Amino acid sequence: MTKWLPLSIIALVFLSTIGANAIGSKNAELKDMGSTNRDYTHTVMVEVGTATWCPSCPESNSAWHTIYESGNYNFEYTELVDDMNTVAAARFNEFNPRYVPTSYVDGGEYVYPGTSIPTFQNYLDASGARDVPDISADLHAAWQGDGQIDISVSITNDDTGAYGGRLRVYIIELESTIWDDYSGNPYYHAFLDFAFNTVINIPAGDTFTDSTLWDGVSAGYPDIYPDNLQVILTVFGDEPFQGYSDPPSGNPFTGYYAEECIAIALTTTGAPNKPEIPEGPTSGLTGEEYTYTGSTTDPDNDNIYYLFDWGDGTTTDWLGPYTSGAIVEASHIWNYGGTYEVKLKAKDTVDGPWSDPLNVDIAGPSLDITSINGGVFKVSAVIENTGGSEITGVSWKIELHGGAFIGGETTGQDLSIPADGETTISSGFIFGLGSTSIKVEAWIEDGPSDIRTQNGFVLFFFIN
Repeated sequence: MTKWLPLSIIALVFLSTIGANAIGSKNAELKDMGSTNRDYTHTVMVEVGTATWCPSCPESNSAWHTIYESGNYNFEYTELVDDMNTVAAARFNEFNPRYVPTSYVDGGEYVYPGTSIPTFQNYLDASGARDVPDISADLHAAWQGDGQIDISVSITNDDTGAYGGRLRVYIIELESTIWDDYSGNPYYHAFLDFAFNTVINIPAGDTFTDSTLWDGVSAGYPDIYPDNLQVILTVFGDEPFQGYSDPPSGNPFTGYYAEECIAIALTTTGAPNKPEIPEGPTSGLTGEEYTYTGSTTDPDNDNIYYLFDWGDGTTTDWLGPYTSGAIVEASHIWNYGGTYEVKLKAKDTVDGPWSDPLNVDIAGPSLDITSINGGVFKVSAVIENTGGSEITGVSWKIELHGGAFIGGETTGQDLSIPADGETTISSGFIFGLGSTSIKVEAWIEDGPSDIRTQNGFVLFFFIN
């Protein structure tokens, strides 16, 4: 007679400050690309898959920015922030990714999961030496105000045969005003959207032309400004090659070489100059009204309208008109404690750039995630209200990226936290195996918020 023993399943979530990314972290082998050669056949295009929850991604963000700012390499690049931008995620997913960060040079001719400046430099030189078809491109982008960019492109085929490929025109922020990496630093060259993403076919000796009015407000980016934007045109060929996102043979994808690339800053016509930092109190209390002033000038001496951004999700209406150089004044009340960035911009018929921010520290109720703890079948976290009055309507979310087969996300809402008090939140049932990144968010609509991430791993085992 066979005796059956009871079976128990125990799931433990261990947390640490050091660990792998949720998708993974792996360094590819450094390949010898030969001597560096800056006399490229074309400008190289680099696309970097990244995520705000990724502990290894800040190193990559910094590395590509350092190489670009050196001016020693003929390339353009953009950061595809996978977890914050659905268009970026769709492009990143075309490479069948396994890890973040992963860098794709010239459409995936060279792929590097991880960060290595010498490898990045070698790959740039190697791609820059590749023979490319005889095509050339021209690109114009003019800021129209209200988040709109008028973009026109032309691509000339000087080869003896027809040219087929795909045109992508990337809209990027040189320094992101929207997304920070895991270390809290802004992403450089953060991808926003495609102005063009279309198949092209150009007969020998012919020119393809097209234009569009890209609307940043409709795309979800109402606060962009022209001085911080760049437009990149890249033409990818239509002859496929086999690439791997986990070199040398893991996570295969079909790649297409980048064969022409140019980038330009935006032109502006008649917009007011960038205002100085607004003036006013730099500290205060919730429920109190504070007044701020600012001004700028218009190069055409046109009348000016002003808009204050209070840093809490609200703005004034457009105020004015004011004569060029006149001082504008507006007041605001903050309902929650925190540090807020007060900014000012001006327009005539065209929007000008935002001013640099004035940081204002407001004392009052605020949210602070003070700890994340692992346990049997769950993760818990502590949320504190560091202000002197109760906070209500708090929403929260616990996410596990990687490792968890069951229980990857738990959410809650309408939580109340007493003045100077705290409360503990817990995930649902978690079951899985492997390294993970835990992200905890707490927020109030149009109020304070906090995000905390921590690395760890999920482990299950069986006991007879």
